Amino acid sequence: MFRENKDHLQGSILESTNWMSPGIKKKLEKSWAPIFYEHIFCKIDEKPFAALYSDTGRPSFPINILLSLEFIKHLKNYTDDELIDNFNFNYLVNYAVGIRTLGELNLAEKTLYNFRSRVYQYLLQNPEAEDPIFGQFIQLTKVFAQLAGITFEEQRMDTTMFMSNIKKAGRIVLAYDVLCRAIKAIPEHLQSVNLQKALEAEFKTNTIFRTKPSKNSSKLDVLLNLCQETKDIMGSDEVLASTNEFLFLEQMLQYYEKYVPMFRLGSHHLLHGCGHFQKAHSAE
Repeated sequence: MFRENKDHLQGSILESTNWMSPGIKKKLEKSWAPIFYEHIFCKIDEKPFAALYSDTGRPSFPINILLSLEFIKHLKNYTDDELIDNFNFNYLVNYAVGIRTLGELNLAEKTLYNFRSRVYQYLLQNPEAEDPIFGQFIQLTKVFAQLAGITFEEQRMDTTMFMSNIKKAGRIVLAYDVLCRAIKAIPEHLQSVNLQKALEAEFKTNTIFRTKPSKNSSKLDVLLNLCQETKDIMGSDEVLASTNEFLFLEQMLQYYEKYVPMFRLGSHHLLHGCGHFQKAHSAE
């Protein structure tokens, strides 16, 4: 369930800044964190993201925190593991996203995973919503870069690359989900060693949570090659070829072959869209 995050506007006597020495507090005030908090975090309009959530259930993890963390992840080239560690123990990151007491909020890997999946799948079905959702954030990050004296060239990214990395992360999540469903539909004796390893928890961890944004393309290559191997195995069996898992897998790969001119196994240049596949994937 969607809920706007206004908690950061309420002060507390437990704030870590209340116990800092004057020298440390002064260094904090001169860092990038207050600039980010004031010029990005406080100005994020969370309402466009309400469409990603239902009207019932548990309140969503704060959208402005998740969106801010995605930017910090790509700015710093963090893996998810590194991002979570910095969220838990780096006060600059906490301050930037409106948290004033370390350990106040728990962030799980699954929360990041689900957020990217929701965003990417929603944009596949509603490409016109991309600007309302991200347009405001792109402008805010440009202002932040100017005020903080950050040159995106030195950081190996700009706002366009940030958007590309967000989409790649979503594609990795989607490809992994489709791949795992397809592999599980194959009898174990027909699964190759590579496919069996893809079902192991360590494979998911290394592919999704321990991958730096700069390595997203290579990880996606690995997933799509495994998808092709899975398709070959299922396609050679009449029963397996009639399953929904095979249908979803085939449609995903067909999309890249049809709509991405430079697509080839081992070197995928991926675009967003995938509307036809997404409809099938959501039909379950």
